[in-house]
Amino acid sequence: MTAEARVDLPTASLDEAYARVVHALGEQAVLTDSDSVREFHDPYEGASATEFQPSFVVQPAGVEEIRQTLRIAAECEVPVWTSSTGRNYGYGGSAPVVNGSIVLNLRRMNRILEIDEQGAFALVEPGVRFFDLYSELKQRGLRLWMSVPDLGWGSIVGNTLEHGYGYTVYGDHASAVCGMEVVLASGEIVRTGLGAMDDSPLWQRHPRGFGPALDGMFMQSNFGVVTKMGIWLMPEPETCTTGSVICHRDEDIADLVDALSPLVLDGTIQGHPLITSSPEPDGGRATPDQDTDGLTTQQKLSATLPPGRWDARVAFYGRENVVRAQEEALREAVAHLPEVTVDLRSYPGDVAADDVHPLDLVPAGIPNMYLLELMQKHFGDRVGHLDFSPVIPFTGEAAARHERMVQHILAEEGLVGAFGWIANPRSLVGACMVFFDIDDEHERRAAHRAVYRMCDRAAEWGWSEYRAHPALVDKVTANFSFGDHALSRVYTTLKDALDPAGVLSPGNHGIWPSSPAQHQDSRKGTA
Repeated sequence: MTAEARVDLPTASLDEAYARVVHALGEQAVLTDSDSVREFHDPYEGASATEFQPSFVVQPAGVEEIRQTLRIAAECEVPVWTSSTGRNYGYGGSAPVVNGSIVLNLRRMNRILEIDEQGAFALVEPGVRFFDLYSELKQRGLRLWMSVPDLGWGSIVGNTLEHGYGYTVYGDHASAVCGMEVVLASGEIVRTGLGAMDDSPLWQRHPRGFGPALDGMFMQSNFGVVTKMGIWLMPEPETCTTGSVICHRDEDIADLVDALSPLVLDGTIQGHPLITSSPEPDGGRATPDQDTDGLTTQQKLSATLPPGRWDARVAFYGRENVVRAQEEALREAVAHLPEVTVDLRSYPGDVAADDVHPLDLVPAGIPNMYLLELMQKHFGDRVGHLDFSPVIPFTGEAAARHERMVQHILAEEGLVGAFGWIANPRSLVGACMVFFDIDDEHERRAAHRAVYRMCDRAAEWGWSEYRAHPALVDKVTANFSFGDHALSRVYTTLKDALDPAGVLSPGNHGIWPSSPAQHQDSRKGTA
């Protein structure tokens, strides 16, 4: 084994695991050279980082190779960290909590196993990207829409298992799951829901079987490796109207949120609106096509964000006369806001990607890389981000308090961030990307320190992150203290029952086995 990553696990155990995996799966399935392995930590951690590093990467081609890898890992007592495509940058990418873990990366398992137009569902493997499914839908001419996050290069399964979001009607991806196939640490294969019946036609049509529904247990956990997942799709609408409600004053956020909340709750506004904060920079705002060389960091950031101090991206889907009525209800609800602009555009359901405004691609269910392309244009490849993503009440008071807190801590740490919320009917999910130069160790540490401070303040208000970087998972978990951390004990009980050797992604979302203790000793956080 020639991997150069720093490890905190016994070298002899890793060498044995490496030799046995190569023998079982072949050299083509194992990556060890430093350039290849480097891709499977979070690139935003910077070249100087020594935490959360994989030792080598295994890329199985199918379920049997996953079972073989897990068996070898258990016998060698080496932890395995699972990732789908590993594009979850800012939340760790493929970076393991335990330094030196083997990364079990599932990119090669990239088949779209079924698409049912009448039932509006698909069955996919973990290596299927949002781009892949969209392309397949278009090539087949199917009248189905999918939900996509802001960047389309990631795995549908991976994003969903992390409770990821898109913005259409099925934008809460975890809620659109219907049936999984899971390999347990023992090698046993389980199908959830009605997939537990042989050849049931209902596996992707009905989300529960008979007895407890287990799909949620395999999200944000380390209880098994998901190898197939059913997802619900949206029938192609007659029309889609999307765009922004734009406000311009710092103090507008509370009134804007309170105006939108009832419309999201009653379904007038469909999907999951995105509300973006963009403070006015000294020297004025920049535009996306502007040459921003020489401008301040805040001005460059303004060129990547939607217009306005506050921009609420909304969408309506369905029959044209219904959508027109929904649009009118929105205009009436925000008419009292000073200097408000409602900027909406409409598209037919069969619209081609080239005919959609770049800002409308995501609410139109079209995967793209527009946001990352803007970031690279204005910041280059040196910019990284660490994400702070709490769940807060869907109230104007909570949004205003949250925004003040984030901007205050960013200013104290000398950093800037892109900040906003994804709206659910009753809650807002914060999305704050704290930016830093990945080659500047001082800035990297300042970003970690800022997010730690934000986590502490949010916990004081009873708010918790819905996702977190490996450096933060134990900190977030510690805040779930009811009953003397009873929930964590339940997780450990489940972990011990399903993975007695404790080798499958130890520490994922703060879930640890009760033994072996050396796994917990290998955690590497930064403050």
